[in-house]
Amino acid sequence: MSDNDRLVDSWRDEFQRTYEDDPRNASRQSFGDYWGWVRTFLVAGGAGQRGWFDQGDDVLRGVRDAVTADRLRLRVQELGRAIAAEWAKDSGARRIHSTFLQGSPNLGDWGRQLKRAAAADTGDGKAIAASLDSIERDVNAALG
Repeated sequence: MSDNDRLVDSWRDEFQRTYEDDPRNASRQSFGDYWGWVRTFLVAGGAGQRGWFDQGDDVLRGVRDAVTADRLRLRVQELGRAIAAEWAKDSGARRIHSTFLQGSPNLGDWGRQLKRAAAADTGDGKAIAASLDSIERDVNAALG
């Protein structure tokens, strides 16, 4: 079992509470299905995409300072947890979508945004941090 698998498994109780707090979604989807989508998004990936954590590692690869990279990695993990909690819901109940065809905000736009930030980053992590700030604002607005 990978470190990412262990981390996600340590969050299971929190995701169970989030699932139970949304009776509309619970009437459409079992917790087993919801949990499977949480794990798919964060760790396994799907539809030709790697999991959020692996994509985050790719984005952070060019950050030169280990302390900065670790700080950003924690942000990627926490943001991923917030996104997964909503995105893993049944498509009729979620407020975060997979693609622009399904709605906004969506994972596709955020993935492209992070890749652009990584390409523009000078190795100090500032462009990546700004991108994470933007995505966090989008998530908060969608869930607010």
